[in-house]
Amino acid sequence: MAAMRSAERSRQPVLTLLANGLVLAAVVTAFAGETRLRLPFDVLPGAVYLALLSLPALAPESAGSHDGADMQIGAYLGPAYTAKSSLHLVQPGGTDMRLGDIAWEGRPFRPPPYYGYRAIYWPSARYGLMADFTHIKAIAVKNRPAQQSGLRDGAPVPAEEPLSATLKRLEFTHGYNLLTLNVLRRGAPRGPGLIPYAGGGLGVAVPHVEVQRPGAPQSARTDEYQVTGPAMQVLGGIEWRFGRRLSLFVEYKLSCAMIHGDLVGGGEVTTNLCTHQLLAGPALHLRARATAAP
Repeated sequence: MAAMRSAERSRQPVLTLLANGLVLAAVVTAFAGETRLRLPFDVLPGAVYLALLSLPALAPESAGSHDGADMQIGAYLGPAYTAKSSLHLVQPGGTDMRLGDIAWEGRPFRPPPYYGYRAIYWPSARYGLMADFTHIKAIAVKNRPAQQSGLRDGAPVPAEEPLSATLKRLEFTHGYNLLTLNVLRRGAPRGPGLIPYAGGGLGVAVPHVEVQRPGAPQSARTDEYQVTGPAMQVLGGIEWRFGRRLSLFVEYKLSCAMIHGDLVGGGEVTTNLCTHQLLAGPALHLRARATAAP
């Protein structure tokens, strides 16, 4: 009987990870080729995902133990969905426009893919400090009508027309990269090796700004990395510690950044981007977990 209970306990984290993996698989199969990613966030708010993953980490301390101070490094992949946003475009020559409801594509599994790296230091059983780098792509969907107002080259613009009438290129395909410093809190273990965590942090956005007007020469194209503004994120997840130095984590993360890019030849483009992410990846712990007594 003891052996059966032990086997059942050992299967619990595997089943949990498999369930989360099925969610990821369902999301991945929801799109193919050029089809725009439509995550369940269109139906259920990201706050629901965050709450489900974060509440166990925010609950009061209960029975269970941690391994104490630890340092870990990890990497992750996953689907990402950037919500619609508005845009302010200013250029010399009489262009001062505001455009609304711009849709974005992420193409998270096409090169260069969505990815991230992190390093976490846990000085105590409950709290940790995480440095996190996230590479997210955002490509404007130019063939959809956009609400707009203001002047373009000195003339009033129609109330609605495709984005392509104003911009030949508007994207951050080398990422609207985020570098953040985060505070994490983890909960008591839930079953063998399962540890919930939640947190949030602040940082900077370092996007690769790519903007070009129709008919403009290549020399007038903005195509460069810039430090454009502040960024923030909140996250919740669960980690499965399955080895002395190895673990896997599944996480929901909402990241937002203020993009204020300077354009070649003068002017600027401004937008605020928020991206839902459902990610998973491995982590290596620099401090080995103690072997359980037989």
